[in-house]
Amino acid sequence: MDNYKAIIEIGSFSIKTIIYSELDKDFSIIGTGMSRSRGYTGEEIENIDEFIECIKNSIVQAEKQANYIIKDTYILITNQSIKIKKTQKDLIINGAIIEKNDLRKISKIKIPKDNKYYYNIYTSHYKIDDKLITENPEGLNCNKLSIISLVSMIDSKQINLLNNIFQKLQIKIINYLDSTTSYYYYLKNKPKTQTNVILIDFGFNNINVIMMKNKVLHFIKKIPYGCKQISNDLVNIHNISFDFAEKLKISTIDLSDTRNSTIEIPIWEEFGDNKKKNVGHDNLKEITLDRLDELFSLVFKSLPKDKNFYSYLLTGGGSKIKNFYNYFRKRFGLDIQFLEPPKSCGIPKVLNDASIMSLYSSYWLLTNNNPQKNDFNKKIDSFSNKIWYKRFVDLL
Repeated sequence: MDNYKAIIEIGSFSIKTIIYSELDKDFSIIGTGMSRSRGYTGEEIENIDEFIECIKNSIVQAEKQANYIIKDTYILITNQSIKIKKTQKDLIINGAIIEKNDLRKISKIKIPKDNKYYYNIYTSHYKIDDKLITENPEGLNCNKLSIISLVSMIDSKQINLLNNIFQKLQIKIINYLDSTTSYYYYLKNKPKTQTNVILIDFGFNNINVIMMKNKVLHFIKKIPYGCKQISNDLVNIHNISFDFAEKLKISTIDLSDTRNSTIEIPIWEEFGDNKKKNVGHDNLKEITLDRLDELFSLVFKSLPKDKNFYSYLLTGGGSKIKNFYNYFRKRFGLDIQFLEPPKSCGIPKVLNDASIMSLYSSYWLLTNNNPQKNDFNKKIDSFSNKIWYKRFVDLL
């Protein structure tokens, strides 16, 4: 049982949990759970009791499948409380040969920190006399040795809040992860990933854009709007419940359907009898397309101008809208591929779609880039371990 670990994603639309095991260095997902986020906006908690109950529901589902009680877990955060930056640490060695001791020294140099944030540091690459290299520099001569690192900064207010909640649940938090870092390392290490990629994570409250150039993290942008805007439009225009609007958005509206069939929808009323009305599919599709045009215009305006060719990947819950591929190709003249967990990963079919990809990417990061199992974040700056170095070269 000591070989069991858990990851819990705190999302604005849902709380997702996976439990995975390691037997003879073979990792497998053995339990999953998901519950709708209640009492939580994605940034702030409106009702802490409802929020805790949602987390419990997700955890219990996974525990029953795995026949295991979660005692500690990684927490994946996807909201705007996260900042990603790079930092450089330098060591002057005045033309000497780089030795293991030099690598230890530079790894121990502390970076300036802001107490308002919780830090995770991921090794990027070495610089020698301002020249980038992709090999372990041990044995080379230089005047200045530098290490470039990717720094994930999470707002301490979020950390303190989640620490208190999980303390009440009697679950220890091993560490915090973020979706941007998880996506990047997953894509960077996939053999079939194109050199230049733009990933669009079409989430509930946010659209997270990650741009890789020559498999290097080139640009990131979090746009504070998501597929929730479509549901809000349906609610406001047709006076339906939000939950029913979500059902229409994912299960009914088809961006390529031209038959204009009639759809019966219930009208939400605070008092009195529930009523129903018939609405043409074209009307619902037009509402959806108008909002999609606005959202993805924001995405393309945010991207830096670049003449290189990029492959487009789409993931996140918003990508589940029917025939999104045809819309994207017709509207923007671009092909797009969908990023989902592999079917054989152990996640049940009912949950295994693009909406769980951020959680799967974190699972992949922990289990594929971590030869030391529990020491993932402790070992991440240990450059005497050449395996770690090779895993994290060429970033930024």
